[in-house]
Amino acid sequence: MVAKPPVIDADMVEREIIARLRAAKLRLRFDKVALRLVGRLKAALASVVPEGQTLVFTISAPIRLPAKTAAALEDMVRSAPPGAERREMVHDNAVRTRRLKGVSKHMPKVLGFVHNVESDAGAILALAEARLLAPKGDA
Repeated sequence: MVAKPPVIDADMVEREIIARLRAAKLRLRFDKVALRLVGRLKAALASVVPEGQTLVFTISAPIRLPAKTAAALEDMVRSAPPGAERREMVHDNAVRTRRLKGVSKHMPKVLGFVHNVESDAGAILALAEARLLAPKGDA
């Protein structure tokens, strides 16, 4: 009997990434505004991201205009060329997006992180990318 590889689900991968970010002392925000904004963007952008890709984004906190910030970020992602990484200020929040190619179909299509200003968004993106693109046996 051949052992099957463990089933990987998107929520488990996201929890692993968050644990790695916490271990690296990168401070994320999980307040009501942050969770709603990330949830809204995940739902709105999942259909934009093709199979085999993942969009990872970071937004600095505090988010004072969540609806306008979400709308601007949606427009930014929809207008970006595939494979692009972008950095912009959106309603006084530093926003970075990175679209990863070659991602397993079991990985999430959209991942978002709201972080404190002092946390390095580049490090957040790098840690997420390392996990999402890790070979199947290297979790």
